[in-house]
Amino acid sequence: MAHTAKRKRTAQSRFFPIADAVAALFKPHVEVVIHDLATNRIAYIANAFSKRRAGDSSAGDRFEESTLEQDVIGPYRKVNRDGHNLRSVTATLRDDDGRPMAMMCINFDVSALERIGEQVASLAFLPGSLEPHAPFFHDNWRQALERAIGEFETRAGVAAALMDPDTRRQLIAELDAAGLLSVRNAPAIVAERMSISRAGLYGYLKSIRER
Repeated sequence: MAHTAKRKRTAQSRFFPIADAVAALFKPHVEVVIHDLATNRIAYIANAFSKRRAGDSSAGDRFEESTLEQDVIGPYRKVNRDGHNLRSVTATLRDDDGRPMAMMCINFDVSALERIGEQVASLAFLPGSLEPHAPFFHDNWRQALERAIGEFETRAGVAAALMDPDTRRQLIAELDAAGLLSVRNAPAIVAERMSISRAGLYGYLKSIRER
């Protein structure tokens, strides 16, 4: 699981089990690297998805001495060698006199979460079902209302709460033409979906009906 240049007791070795524990908990998505500040090389690495090994140079991970005054640095963004985005955080490891002697960098590969996010985003506006919709009965008006709003959001490509005034007016006009705004409590639900007040909704509705 881990690589170390020499398996001997050093000042940093007390932290090796912590590196192993964190990497084991979040495997395979987290890599933990301990950098020796004296040699400017990797002293230990657990779950090395970056393909680095103990003894490799730490030049690309070195912070300014003023930054090492902080006990915890980050979280911050990095990019792995394979192009994956990383969310990283670094702990400054100190000797018995409180001087920085090493850094423990925890690198979280967020590419899997990014893929999930993209899939969720692609499902935000689902295409119309191939199955026929249920007819609009009085007791399922809420379902019909939500379906009508959802279909309009799909065509417009924007959520109801983010619509500009013209698009909002078009949606209200369609709902009114379908008789959905005549149902008790429907205007309040529509106003909430659009993030406007009921008075604002009735203002739109009045101008639409006057036309």
